[in-house]
Amino acid sequence: MCSDSGKSLQLGATLIEVLIAVLVLSIGLLGALKLQTEGVRLNADSKYTVLAAAFAHDALDALTLDRFNDRASWTAIDTITTPLSCNTGTSSAASSTATGATGRAGEWAQKVACDLPDGKAKVSCTSAGEPKTCNVELRWTPSGRDTVSATYSVYAGAASSAAASSAASSS
Repeated sequence: MCSDSGKSLQLGATLIEVLIAVLVLSIGLLGALKLQTEGVRLNADSKYTVLAAAFAHDALDALTLDRFNDRASWTAIDTITTPLSCNTGTSSAASSTATGATGRAGEWAQKVACDLPDGKAKVSCTSAGEPKTCNVELRWTPSGRDTVSATYSVYAGAASSAAASSAASSS
């Protein structure tokens, strides 16, 4: 009889152990899933940061070299104050009208609006003194995230325009 009462105390113990093991395994799998989704999100965020840096350097190169004497066209870009919508079929003439920029600068502003989520840009240069400092400010809003802002600067228009700096921050 002693052996029967010992067995009755053990009944259900294995089931409880299995339930606890399933619970621990479930928590581990949820953690792994969270890590995976965060990795995908951060990968997308870094993609936009790299795109923004490429756009900024493209604009800064054009401002520094100023081969076509079109700095005024570049500094007309301010889609932060007046947003430019992304229309993939829009001609450069239409984007030029919307931004005040012409030619390559207008096409650049349209690309920023299309390739960065809610992409906005502002290009400005100091008007007095040499060397002139030109700034490119880019803003974009990744899905479900706060707006990201990055400002890139270069000394442009001087005989030795070699200094460039950049800073990025989340707002």
